[in-house]
Amino acid sequence: MPEFLTISFLSAAIVAVIAGMVRGFAGFGAAMMMTPVFSALYGPEIGVSLCLLLEIAVALPLLPRAAKYVDWRRIGLLMVAAVAGAPLGNLVLTKVSPEPMRWAISAIVLGAVGLLAGGWRFHGQWRAPVTLGIGVTSGFLNGLSGMAGPPIAFYYLAGNETVERVRANLTTYFIFVDAIALLVFVSRGLVHWDTGVLGLCLAPAVIAGGLLGERLFPLASEKFYRRLALGLLVAVAIGSLIL
Repeated sequence: MPEFLTISFLSAAIVAVIAGMVRGFAGFGAAMMMTPVFSALYGPEIGVSLCLLLEIAVALPLLPRAAKYVDWRRIGLLMVAAVAGAPLGNLVLTKVSPEPMRWAISAIVLGAVGLLAGGWRFHGQWRAPVTLGIGVTSGFLNGLSGMAGPPIAFYYLAGNETVERVRANLTTYFIFVDAIALLVFVSRGLVHWDTGVLGLCLAPAVIAGGLLGERLFPLASEKFYRRLALGLLVAVAIGSLIL
Protein backbone atom coordinates (compact mmCIF):
# COMPACT_ATOMS: atom_id res chain seq x y z
CA MET A 1 0.00 0.00 0.00
CA PRO A 2 1.28 3.52 -0.77
CA GLU A 3 2.08 5.91 2.06
CA PHE A 4 -0.73 8.47 1.98
CA LEU A 5 1.17 11.28 3.68
CA THR A 6 4.25 11.24 1.45
CA ILE A 7 4.94 14.27 -0.71
CA SER A 8 4.88 12.14 -3.88
CA PHE A 9 1.46 10.65 -3.16
CA LEU A 10 -0.10 13.95 -2.09
CA SER A 11 1.33 15.63 -5.20
CA ALA A 12 -0.07 12.85 -7.39
CA ALA A 13 -3.48 13.17 -5.72
CA ILE A 14 -3.61 16.94 -6.28
CA VAL A 15 -2.66 16.53 -9.94
CA ALA A 16 -5.27 13.76 -10.29
CA VAL A 17 -8.03 16.03 -8.97
CA ILE A 18 -7.08 18.88 -11.33
CA ALA A 19 -6.67 16.54 -14.32
CA GLY A 20 -10.02 14.95 -13.49
CA MET A 21 -11.69 18.35 -13.52
CA VAL A 22 -10.22 19.09 -16.95
CA ARG A 23 -11.37 15.71 -18.29
CA GLY A 24 -14.83 16.05 -16.76
CA PHE A 25 -15.25 19.53 -18.21
CA ALA A 26 -13.57 19.28 -21.62
CA GLY A 27 -13.72 15.55 -22.39
CA PHE A 28 -9.96 15.31 -22.90
CA GLY A 29 -6.67 16.75 -21.63
CA ALA A 30 -6.17 14.77 -18.40
CA ALA A 31 -3.30 12.65 -19.75
CA MET A 32 -1.41 15.78 -20.76
CA MET A 33 -1.34 16.81 -17.08
CA MET A 34 -0.91 13.46 -15.37
CA THR A 35 1.65 11.63 -17.51
CA PRO A 36 4.63 14.01 -17.07
CA VAL A 37 4.05 14.42 -13.33
CA PHE A 38 3.49 10.72 -12.65
CA SER A 39 6.50 9.83 -14.78
CA ALA A 40 8.66 12.24 -12.79
CA LEU A 41 7.36 10.87 -9.47
CA TYR A 42 7.33 7.14 -10.22
CA GLY A 43 9.28 6.62 -13.45
CA PRO A 44 7.96 6.52 -17.06
CA GLU A 45 6.73 2.90 -17.03
CA ILE A 46 4.63 3.30 -13.90
CA GLY A 47 3.67 6.87 -14.81
CA VAL A 48 2.16 6.01 -18.19
CA SER A 49 0.41 2.88 -16.88
CA LEU A 50 -0.99 4.80 -13.92
CA CYS A 51 -2.23 7.55 -16.22
CA LEU A 52 -4.10 5.02 -18.38
CA LEU A 53 -5.73 3.45 -15.33
CA LEU A 54 -6.88 6.83 -14.00
CA GLU A 55 -8.02 8.02 -17.44
CA ILE A 56 -10.42 5.08 -17.55
CA ALA A 57 -11.45 5.56 -13.92
CA VAL A 58 -12.38 9.21 -14.41
CA ALA A 59 -14.23 8.61 -17.68
CA LEU A 60 -16.48 5.70 -16.71
CA PRO A 61 -18.74 7.71 -14.34
CA LEU A 62 -19.08 10.36 -17.06
CA LEU A 63 -20.18 7.91 -19.74
CA PRO A 64 -23.87 7.44 -18.74
CA ARG A 65 -24.69 11.13 -19.20
CA ALA A 66 -22.51 11.44 -22.28
CA ALA A 67 -23.94 8.36 -24.04
CA LYS A 68 -27.13 10.07 -25.22
CA TYR A 69 -25.08 12.60 -27.22
CA VAL A 70 -22.65 10.10 -28.79
CA ASP A 71 -22.66 9.25 -32.49
CA TRP A 72 -21.75 5.58 -32.03
CA ARG A 73 -21.33 4.87 -35.76
CA ARG A 74 -18.64 7.53 -36.08
CA ILE A 75 -16.97 6.44 -32.85
CA GLY A 76 -16.85 2.90 -34.25
CA LEU A 77 -15.27 4.07 -37.52
CA LEU A 78 -12.71 6.19 -35.67
CA MET A 79 -11.75 3.33 -33.37
CA VAL A 80 -11.35 0.75 -36.16
CA ALA A 81 -9.16 3.18 -38.08
CA ALA A 82 -7.16 4.11 -34.97
CA VAL A 83 -6.40 0.47 -34.21
CA ALA A 84 -5.16 0.07 -37.78
CA GLY A 85 -3.01 3.20 -37.64
CA ALA A 86 -1.27 2.55 -34.31
CA PRO A 87 1.13 -0.19 -35.52
CA LEU A 88 2.22 2.05 -38.41
CA GLY A 89 3.03 4.86 -35.99
CA ASN A 90 4.98 2.47 -33.79
CA LEU A 91 6.91 1.22 -36.82
CA VAL A 92 7.84 4.77 -37.84
CA LEU A 93 8.92 5.42 -34.25
CA THR A 94 11.51 2.65 -34.54
CA LYS A 95 12.79 3.87 -37.94
CA VAL A 96 12.81 7.67 -37.73
CA SER A 97 14.54 10.09 -35.38
CA PRO A 98 11.94 11.34 -32.90
CA GLU A 99 13.01 14.98 -32.77
CA PRO A 100 11.95 16.00 -36.32
CA MET A 101 8.67 14.10 -35.88
CA ARG A 102 7.89 15.95 -32.63
CA TRP A 103 8.51 19.32 -34.32
CA ALA A 104 6.36 18.33 -37.29
CA ILE A 105 3.49 17.12 -35.08
CA SER A 106 3.61 20.29 -32.98
CA ALA A 107 3.61 22.47 -36.09
CA ILE A 108 0.59 20.64 -37.50
CA VAL A 109 -1.32 20.88 -34.22
CA LEU A 110 -0.58 24.59 -33.88
CA GLY A 111 -1.60 25.14 -37.50
CA ALA A 112 -4.91 23.38 -36.85
CA VAL A 113 -5.45 25.49 -33.73
CA GLY A 114 -4.78 28.60 -35.80
CA LEU A 115 -7.47 27.59 -38.28
CA LEU A 116 -10.03 26.98 -35.54
CA ALA A 117 -9.09 30.13 -33.63
CA GLY A 118 -9.54 32.09 -36.85
CA GLY A 119 -13.14 30.92 -37.03
CA TRP A 120 -12.83 28.18 -39.66
CA ARG A 121 -15.51 25.49 -39.52
CA PHE A 122 -16.50 22.61 -41.73
CA HIS A 123 -20.14 23.19 -42.65
CA GLY A 124 -21.58 19.88 -43.68
CA GLN A 125 -21.40 16.21 -42.78
CA TRP A 126 -18.08 14.45 -42.43
CA ARG A 127 -18.02 11.56 -44.88
CA ALA A 128 -16.81 8.09 -43.91
CA PRO A 129 -13.43 8.33 -45.76
CA VAL A 130 -12.58 11.53 -43.86
CA THR A 131 -13.64 9.96 -40.55
CA LEU A 132 -11.50 6.90 -41.27
CA GLY A 133 -8.56 9.13 -42.21
CA ILE A 134 -8.84 11.05 -38.93
CA GLY A 135 -9.00 7.77 -37.01
CA VAL A 136 -5.91 6.42 -38.76
CA THR A 137 -4.08 9.68 -38.02
CA SER A 138 -5.07 9.48 -34.37
CA GLY A 139 -3.89 5.88 -34.12
CA PHE A 140 -0.69 6.69 -35.99
CA LEU A 141 0.16 9.54 -33.61
CA ASN A 142 -0.76 7.37 -30.63
CA GLY A 143 1.69 4.71 -31.77
CA LEU A 144 4.31 7.30 -32.63
CA SER A 145 4.14 9.63 -29.65
CA GLY A 146 1.16 8.80 -27.42
CA MET A 147 -0.69 11.86 -28.78
CA ALA A 148 -3.98 10.37 -29.96
CA GLY A 149 -5.99 13.43 -29.01
CA PRO A 150 -5.24 16.34 -31.36
CA PRO A 151 -6.72 14.88 -34.60
CA ILE A 152 -9.91 13.81 -32.83
CA ALA A 153 -10.29 17.13 -31.00
CA PHE A 154 -9.79 19.01 -34.29
CA TYR A 155 -12.28 16.71 -36.04
CA TYR A 156 -15.05 17.47 -33.56
CA LEU A 157 -14.24 21.12 -32.87
CA ALA A 158 -14.18 21.92 -36.60
CA GLY A 159 -17.66 20.49 -37.11
CA ASN A 160 -21.02 22.08 -36.52
CA GLU A 161 -22.04 20.03 -33.50
CA THR A 162 -22.95 21.50 -30.12
CA VAL A 163 -20.31 21.51 -27.39
CA GLU A 164 -22.40 18.93 -25.50
CA ARG A 165 -21.95 16.50 -28.38
CA VAL A 166 -18.29 17.41 -28.88
CA ARG A 167 -17.52 16.75 -25.22
CA ALA A 168 -19.55 13.52 -25.15
CA ASN A 169 -17.86 12.09 -28.23
CA LEU A 170 -14.39 13.01 -26.98
CA THR A 171 -15.10 11.46 -23.58
CA THR A 172 -16.30 8.23 -25.17
CA TYR A 173 -13.57 7.92 -27.79
CA PHE A 174 -10.78 8.25 -25.26
CA ILE A 175 -12.27 5.57 -23.01
CA PHE A 176 -11.80 3.06 -25.83
CA VAL A 177 -8.37 4.40 -26.81
CA ASP A 178 -7.13 4.21 -23.24
CA ALA A 179 -8.59 0.73 -22.74
CA ILE A 180 -6.83 -0.59 -25.85
CA ALA A 181 -3.54 1.02 -24.81
CA LEU A 182 -3.89 -0.45 -21.31
CA LEU A 183 -4.48 -3.93 -22.75
CA VAL A 184 -1.29 -3.58 -24.77
CA PHE A 185 0.62 -2.57 -21.63
CA VAL A 186 -0.83 -5.51 -19.68
CA SER A 187 0.01 -7.97 -22.47
CA ARG A 188 3.61 -6.75 -22.39
CA GLY A 189 3.83 -7.11 -18.62
CA LEU A 190 4.19 -3.36 -18.04
CA VAL A 191 1.35 -3.03 -15.50
CA HIS A 192 2.37 -4.39 -12.10
CA TRP A 193 0.45 -5.10 -8.92
CA ASP A 194 1.86 -2.04 -7.15
CA THR A 195 0.74 0.18 -10.02
CA GLY A 196 -2.79 -1.20 -9.77
CA VAL A 197 -2.89 -0.58 -6.01
CA LEU A 198 -1.61 2.96 -6.48
CA GLY A 199 -4.24 3.50 -9.17
CA LEU A 200 -7.01 2.32 -6.82
CA CYS A 201 -5.77 4.70 -4.13
CA LEU A 202 -5.69 7.67 -6.53
CA ALA A 203 -8.96 6.79 -8.29
CA PRO A 204 -11.21 8.62 -5.77
CA ALA A 205 -9.24 11.83 -6.36
CA VAL A 206 -9.48 11.73 -10.15
CA ILE A 207 -13.15 10.64 -10.07
CA ALA A 208 -14.04 13.47 -7.68
CA GLY A 209 -12.33 15.93 -10.01
CA GLY A 210 -14.12 14.48 -13.01
CA LEU A 211 -17.55 14.75 -11.39
CA LEU A 212 -16.81 18.34 -10.36
CA GLY A 213 -15.75 19.18 -13.92
CA GLU A 214 -18.96 17.61 -15.20
CA ARG A 215 -20.97 19.82 -12.83
CA LEU A 216 -19.10 22.93 -14.00
CA PHE A 217 -19.60 22.19 -17.72
CA PRO A 218 -23.24 23.43 -17.96
CA LEU A 219 -22.21 26.74 -16.36
CA ALA A 220 -19.77 27.62 -19.15
CA SER A 221 -20.57 29.20 -22.49
CA GLU A 222 -19.79 27.54 -25.81
CA LYS A 223 -17.16 30.22 -26.48
CA PHE A 224 -15.39 29.44 -23.19
CA TYR A 225 -15.44 25.70 -23.90
CA ARG A 226 -13.93 26.14 -27.35
CA ARG A 227 -11.25 28.51 -26.05
CA LEU A 228 -10.33 26.05 -23.32
CA ALA A 229 -10.17 23.17 -25.81
CA LEU A 230 -7.91 25.17 -28.12
CA GLY A 231 -5.74 26.13 -25.15
CA LEU A 232 -5.36 22.46 -24.24
CA LEU A 233 -4.32 21.65 -27.82
CA VAL A 234 -1.70 24.41 -27.73
CA ALA A 235 -0.41 23.04 -24.42
CA VAL A 236 -0.16 19.55 -25.94
CA ALA A 237 1.78 20.88 -28.92
CA ILE A 238 4.22 22.88 -26.81
CA GLY A 239 4.49 20.23 -24.10
CA SER A 240 5.49 17.57 -26.62
CA LEU A 241 8.59 19.66 -27.44
CA ILE A 242 9.54 20.41 -23.84
CA LEU A 243 8.96 17.02 -22.21
